[in-house]
Amino acid sequence: MARLTNLTERGHETQRHLRDVLMNLIREKGYERVSIKDITERAGIDRTTFYLHFKDKDDLFEKSRQGIIDELIEFRSRETGPFPGVSLTFKHMAANADLYLALFRAEGIATESLALQEYIARSLVPILEPLLRERGIGSAVGTEHAGREPLAEPLARYLTGALCGLSRWWLEAGMPKSPEQMSELFLTLATHGIESLKAAP
Repeated sequence: MARLTNLTERGHETQRHLRDVLMNLIREKGYERVSIKDITERAGIDRTTFYLHFKDKDDLFEKSRQGIIDELIEFRSRETGPFPGVSLTFKHMAANADLYLALFRAEGIATESLALQEYIARSLVPILEPLLRERGIGSAVGTEHAGREPLAEPLARYLTGALCGLSRWWLEAGMPKSPEQMSELFLTLATHGIESLKAAP
């Protein structure tokens, strides 16, 4: 069946509705247990309408995941500050908590978490590079070995893993701290380590 290409506003709304339905079902049942029938019944549409928009459940999931990342990228363009990539992530997650929880809980069935981490890691690299230079830290791990990864790259991956783990805990705990507090906590841990928390009130 040929899928729609030039969508009307109603078509975009249908796709957003299907995204939200899928994410809610993932949170309730887990990705593998969600069927097309589950999605169409919850969304109140027939299967023909579903297949006009998406090839299958994986296609819906992939486009939903990419849509969330696109929103995050667009949101970043309006953010300022020394570490916009961190503060904006917590703010965007707070505004779209259900969607992010579904992405985290669907971990392992597709590239969703990896794609999110790729975006965050790429955002951190240009921030880390000047910081490392300012502190006189070598640009590579083991600079005596040619071809090693720049230090900013593995450090960005390390921090991204920590950021995603911390944000997942935060969302699943019901966001007990504000996005600003979480950003400050993460940056404190990332730049000064656990010992720095002793001075915290």
